[in-house]
Amino acid sequence: MDDRLESMYRRFTWRILSNYVAPWEFEQLREAITSYEEWCAQWCRRAEGHLERGDAALAAGHRVTAGDAYVRAVLFYHWASFMFSHDQDQYLTALTAMGGALAKAAPHADPPAQLLQVPFESMILNGYLRVPAALGRPPVVLLLPGGDSTKEELYNLGDHIVARGLAFAAFDGPGQGMASTVSKLRPDYEVAVQAMIDSLEQREDVDITRLAVGGISYGGLFGIRTAAVDSRVRAVVSISSWYTPAGRFARMEPLTRTGQYQHLGPDPAAMMDAITLAGAAGRANVPLLQVFGGLDRESPPSHGERIAAEYGGPVTTVVYPDGVHVVNNVWYQARPMVADWLTDILEDPQALTL
Repeated sequence: MDDRLESMYRRFTWRILSNYVAPWEFEQLREAITSYEEWCAQWCRRAEGHLERGDAALAAGHRVTAGDAYVRAVLFYHWASFMFSHDQDQYLTALTAMGGALAKAAPHADPPAQLLQVPFESMILNGYLRVPAALGRPPVVLLLPGGDSTKEELYNLGDHIVARGLAFAAFDGPGQGMASTVSKLRPDYEVAVQAMIDSLEQREDVDITRLAVGGISYGGLFGIRTAAVDSRVRAVVSISSWYTPAGRFARMEPLTRTGQYQHLGPDPAAMMDAITLAGAAGRANVPLLQVFGGLDRESPPSHGERIAAEYGGPVTTVVYPDGVHVVNNVWYQARPMVADWLTDILEDPQALTL
């Protein structure tokens, strides 16, 4: 087997299967892909099949089925582009198709997804917002993807959040998704998050005074950094993040190392060394939920201990002993727990005054 394929399956099978990919389709793709260079095209072909299924369902008047099929197409395009930035033509084709599929899925999701575009410096930050159909203005949760992830990978976690009556927003920041073609991750990523919050603050359908920010992997670290500088943030959730990712690049396998240039720029090691919670963790004082996997070698729970020791507010740390990175293998436990914690905090006036 191609070494890159072996690395992909060993490291990311649970991540893929936890995000709208059925085990049977995954096995069929494993049989069909004999070389890593076939990865993107094969996943795109499967995504097209989900789009066609969605179109047929919509034509028959089955809007819910159509919405589900379109969401699956979105994630299949995401996995098509995942770790494939070495072939820019295919990478950009998959990202573009993912955006088109999200536009088709958005009005048929429950609740619908509103596509957002936020100007930031010389770029546009793309995102989406889902507001549950309920009276009043609900609290809102803004989540950020990881370094090699996109806002689309947060969709299922968003399902758990909106099911509990909270609004859910997700954005690609600098270095993520299509934005990675014009920008890279940066140590002060929280400046971009503040632009996202500014956009949400102008809306009449969400309650920005009950705002939580956070994310997965790098997104969690940047959520904490945002809370350190923006008083509008009332709670933070950080899933499998770091005090600092310094030193990671040298330990990465060839498959994952290649993709870092797309997201972190020409010197990924230096960028990782510059991203840190030093000087920031102690300035954040709102409730923080940290989630870690005991089997996660990428961001072990020891990072949570270091963060908690310096953090300026109340910290809840949950470790799933058999969890991998972003606890994707036990998502059925972790994602509901995260959504419950957010609900408890954002719906409790006393918690928000701490």
